[in-house]
Amino acid sequence: MRNRELSRQIESINSLLQHPIMATGDIEILGHLGRYLCVLTAGFLENSIQEVYTEFVRGDSSPAVARFAESKLERINNPNAGEFIGTARSFKSEWADDLKVFLDEDGKRRWNAIDSIMYNRNRIAHGSDVEISVDHVREYLPHCIEVVEFIERQVQGN
Repeated sequence: MRNRELSRQIESINSLLQHPIMATGDIEILGHLGRYLCVLTAGFLENSIQEVYTEFVRGDSSPAVARFAESKLERINNPNAGEFIGTARSFKSEWADDLKVFLDEDGKRRWNAIDSIMYNRNRIAHGSDVEISVDHVREYLPHCIEVVEFIERQVQGN
């Protein structure tokens, strides 16, 4: 992860995943932690679109165009995998096509990881019962990171 803010967020999530409280075995506490980790991971995904593409437009566009793009990127909320592709398409259709292929590879694990995190975050925010666990987040997080790193490589290879 090249972006400092995104790296900091990942370190925070990983630190919590390694916290001694994870070994307590208390199902209720672990259930709450699973939901909290889901929200943090969703925030990371949401921030990643803004951070990565904002860095790109600042380095590749005039200040006016960069400000415009930033204002649009700030409005992206709860991005599922399709929204990631749509955002990439807003910049370059090849980026969207390549990202879709990357998300579809590995049995759609990356696609499903993003969609599961965002779906469950939305349900948590609206007070619905959610069955996401610490183990689910632990499984999804590496796939989410892979996607963000892929997007970083795309914009840097511009």
